[in-house]
Amino acid sequence: MLNEPAKDGVLNRSINDLRVLLIEDDDFTRRLMSRLLQDLKVRQVWEASDGVSALAILRDHPEKVDLAICDLEMPRMSGLDLLHALRTATGNPLADLPVIVLTGHREADTVKRAIAYGISGYLVKPVSKTDLVKRLSFVLQKGR
Repeated sequence: MLNEPAKDGVLNRSINDLRVLLIEDDDFTRRLMSRLLQDLKVRQVWEASDGVSALAILRDHPEKVDLAICDLEMPRMSGLDLLHALRTATGNPLADLPVIVLTGHREADTVKRAIAYGISGYLVKPVSKTDLVKRLSFVLQKGR
């Protein structure tokens, strides 16, 4: 589990403990990100091609996802719409799920809108392994 106490009382967490839901509509980018996550030896990678599919995974397996990495622009349900659904649904046990947005946007307005939903960080495409490690480590430091 993500937040298991170690013997000394300090949280024992690492990237290898993470179960990540990767939400990206572009097949190439999704495969690339999945491969980066697997190279980092995360515990599990779930994949969804849009927000609707992601919500289905989260609904069916809420206890099996520690973190989401979500593209902002996708068909059927955008990343911003998914964030809105997660953060505003009454009684949603995943309202505080850490979400890192994945975007090709560098515009401040798009990022500000995502930040307003309480994201845990963002990655600009193309994503480097170094940047991915930094963002995942930051989420682990903050806790859930």
